[in-house]
Amino acid sequence: MSGKGFGQSQPTKIDKLIESAVRYCHQRSPEALDSIFDNLPVNLNQQVVTGILAALQKDIDTLSWFCGYMASEINRSEDNQKPHHPIAELSKTLITSGMEPFTDFMPYPGCRIVILNSEKFESLPPRVQAAVKEAFDVVETSGEEAQRRNEALLRELEV
Repeated sequence: MSGKGFGQSQPTKIDKLIESAVRYCHQRSPEALDSIFDNLPVNLNQQVVTGILAALQKDIDTLSWFCGYMASEINRSEDNQKPHHPIAELSKTLITSGMEPFTDFMPYPGCRIVILNSEKFESLPPRVQAAVKEAFDVVETSGEEAQRRNEALLRELEV
């Protein structure tokens, strides 16, 4: 019989959700992640995403896969078998170049990435900037436009 130590804190519901979400990311299981994100209010979804980012900080492959998932590039387990995942690959390039997902760039539904920190992006090596511009249509928007899109994304997550 295993007892719980007196005075030891027990994992919270959000800790358990983060642990499950990280495991699902490692398993490359978008359907399982959907079962978490589709059933939580936005504020808890944000906490889970923050926890995933912290847990996967050193695992660039899984973190870039998660970016592909968040951009709707990977919706079903079968999508993992596709030979090419442009958003996940671009995310990996940006991460290895020093940009942080959800801080410096945001995977966005519709297989898009929004650069949130244009100064940091512009300081990347020219080869990285060129690869991004070659692979994707780069559309510059104002900070207000980016904020409007982020708010629209949050509203979408509330549904």
